[in-house]
Formats: sequence, C-alpha cells, structure tokens
Amino acid sequence: MNESVLSTRGLAAAFLLALGAFVFADEAGAMRAFAKASRTEPELFVFLKNMPKGGDLHVHVSGAVYSDAMLDAAIEKGMFFDPETAQFSNDASKVPAKKLLTDNQLLYRFLNAASMRGWMGGGQSGHDHFFSTFGIFGGALSAVPAGDVIAEVVGRAKAQHEQYMELMMGVTPGAATNAYFQNLPSSADMDKALDTLKPKLEELLKSSKPFLDEREKFANRIGQTSMTGPNQPITVRYIWSCNRLDAPDTFFAEAAAGIYLAANEPRIVAMNMVAPEDHPLSRKNFDLQMAQIDFLWKKLGRPNLTLHGGELTPAISPTDTMRNRIRKTIEVGHAKRIGHGVSIAWEDDADGLMAKMKKEGIAVEICLTSNASILGVSGQQHPLHLYRDRGVPVFLNTDDEGVSRSTLTLEWVKAVKDQGMTYRDLVDMARNSLEYSFLKGDSLYQDGRYDRIRPSLAGCRTQGWTPSAEAQKLIDASPKMQVQLRFERELAAFEARY
Repeated sequence: MNESVLSTRGLAAAFLLALGAFVFADEAGAMRAFAKASRTEPELFVFLKNMPKGGDLHVHVSGAVYSDAMLDAAIEKGMFFDPETAQFSNDASKVPAKKLLTDNQLLYRFLNAASMRGWMGGGQSGHDHFFSTFGIFGGALSAVPAGDVIAEVVGRAKAQHEQYMELMMGVTPGAATNAYFQNLPSSADMDKALDTLKPKLEELLKSSKPFLDEREKFANRIGQTSMTGPNQPITVRYIWSCNRLDAPDTFFAEAAAGIYLAANEPRIVAMNMVAPEDHPLSRKNFDLQMAQIDFLWKKLGRPNLTLHGGELTPAISPTDTMRNRIRKTIEVGHAKRIGHGVSIAWEDDADGLMAKMKKEGIAVEICLTSNASILGVSGQQHPLHLYRDRGVPVFLNTDDEGVSRSTLTLEWVKAVKDQGMTYRDLVDMARNSLEYSFLKGDSLYQDGRYDRIRPSLAGCRTQGWTPSAEAQKLIDASPKMQVQLRFERELAAFEARY
C-alpha cells in the first residue's frame, strides 16, 4: 500500500477519533432549544450560527466579498475614487481612496452603490440595483488579493459551521484564459468549432492544475492544510461560469471550456451560467445556448452541470418565457441542479416537471435573500413549500452574500421566520446540500433515505464510535461520504449540548 493511501486513512481515522469525545443525545433537546430561540431573531441567530449547515453550493465569489473589504484593499493599493460613477481605478485625477475614511458622503456613496446596503426602494428596483453593483465594485475587487478573497469567503463559511462549498470563481490563470479566447472559431458549425478548440482546451486544462495547486496555499489563511481535502473542517470545490450575455461564438467557447474542465479536473465539479436571465439577450439566445450545451456535454464527457433557471417573475419577464425555462434547462441543458427555480409555477405541466425532478433527483438551489431583493419574491410568493411538498430536493444558499449583506446563517434565519421552516426541515435541507453536491463517491445514506445510514457506519453518531475495517474502506473511497460523515458527527455533537 502506498504512503498516500496510508496518509489518507490516517487522517480520516484521526479526524473521526477527534470527534468522538461527545455524549450522544437525541434531537429532542435541540428541537426544544430551537423552539425557544425562535422567539426573537437574535436568539435564533445565535442558535443557528453554531448549528452544522452542510454545504453552500450557489456562491458567486465576486459577489460574496463585502464592499467594506474592497474599500480596504483600494485604500491599501492607493487607488482613486470617482464620485460620479462610484468606481475605483488608478486614475490619479480622481479622489484618493483614503479620503473616503474622512468624507462620509463619499464613503456611503461607494458602500451603498456597491451592495444592497443602501437600497431602500425608491426609484430603482432591487433587481436593477443588484445587478448594477457588479459594474461598480469591479475596480475595487481587483485590488483584493486572492488570498484575502479566500480568507473572507471560505473563512466566514467555516466560522458558521459549514462543511462544504462549491464556488463560482476563476479556475485558470488570466494569461491562459486570455490566450484561449483569442481568435475563436465560428460556432455555426459546432463540430468544426470544437475540433478547433480541442488543442486550446488541453492547454487550458494544463494551466488549471498548477493554478488550483497554488490556491491550496491559501488554506493556511483559514487554519487548514488544504482547500479541497475532504478531511478538512471545510471542503471546497469549484464551478466554471459562462456569461449568458456573450455572443454565440464566445458562449460556445466558454461552455466548451467549462464542460471540458469539469470532466477532467476533479476540483472543478460543474459548469454554470451567470448574468440576468430576464435580459433580452438571455431570452433571444436561450435556445441556441441550450443547444450548444447539449452538443458539448455529449461530446466532452457528460459532467455535472448546475444552471440558473427560472430566476424570473412576471414583473421582469414575459410570461411566455417562463412556460418552459426550467424544463428546457433540465431536458436540453442537462442540468442536474437548478439555481433559484422561482418561476416553477408558471411552467407548462408544473406538476409533471416537479415529478420528473423528484424522480431524477434534480435539486433546487434556494436563495431566499437574493430572491427577495432582486425579484421581490418572499413569504407566500416563494415556491419553497411547493417544491418540498412535491418531493423535489431543495437546500439553502447565499448566492452573493457580500452584495446582499447576508450569510448562510441569515438565510437559515429567513427560512424560519419567512418560510416557517422547522428544526427538522433545516436538518433535512442541510443533508440535501451534501447529498446533491457534486462531491465524488458513494453516499453515507442508502436509497436517498437519511434515516438509513449504511450498515457498517450505522453507529457513526454515537459516542466513541470508530469505523471498522469495512467502514474505513468505504470512507476512504468516497469524499462525499467523508463530508457527510463529518456533518453527522458535528450535528450529533451540536445536539448533545441540549
């Protein structure tokens, strides 16, 4: 047996033994504590912040950094602020960034324009203000070192007892990415275009490996030895993003890169699509984009795809658009998860579609805060209960927590206060987030039943449990099982407090 295998087994065993020193308790005590904490939001926040949360799988990293951190970086880099546009740049004819520390009017101009912090309705919709922030904070975000981005976003998740994240962020170095997008072929003939791109795809893949290896060094910023190791307190994977608003040839190349990387680099687990789904270009190009994804997915290894779908309401979209957006994203776009899925009720044969999603295990990434601020959808307007009642797996996510001024804990608070979720509902959704994650390997659970833990691991939530040789073999072979096991152990420890 090689040393790397022994090391992996040793780490796993050490991790499990370290978590063994708690007293097993039934969930009844935690449920009573949850009911008491639900009296007020501060009490509920304290309770939920300490509760294990599973994964956050819908995270746009550019929107997850708080504008406050961007301001700090802009000042540190000696950048300049334009009061007219609220943007930072290196244009020395503008106001020095450090002046924002002493001029509140300038300070709030940036902080409010670069997030939902200052949006109070008025003449601009939440949708328009939200998407405008990305054009505002770009210059300041570029000043934030990559290690600081990781430390903020992943460190905040770790502090809230999340076990896993899938991050939409850059996975290839800038120079390699720019080279890939030079002299793109016409996508009118997709076979020919793909043949042209294949050598460039191989080069892009080669560049991604050392790039992600280098990112591993940022793990020590949050007290870990690895960003992607399943035995770490929090485990990270990455998702490539395509822009819906790009021209067809560019989108084809983006999708080819995302699908190819997801099929060939284990740390890149999926591809997604970004940009406003209601934009005229999104509507115009949707069918073509789905056809391109369908073609590329079949040609390049059929990896996991998670696609934004149904982030629409009649207020911002023609209702005809919403009649088949989610269905086509699944049936033509091969999405194994749907981001948002707010417009499900407008789908033709919505019941049939949800029955299909239940049968095929196509989960929905629920983002309550952004749905409320961008779409104006909350309370009884939200389809969370519709999905759950139909047996469609759902779980909670942050989306763009820096822009929204939120956290996953606040999403859980909102689920309780706005949607009436119970303690068991939250635990179920946390388990969903790991079960329907794109981590490799077999599940801890049998037949999708969370009350059916694999026999050799059935005692994993009890005090002093250590895996048998048979159980250890299963654990070693499955990163997904390792993270699920960590969640169950941490949940048992949390419940033991009560």
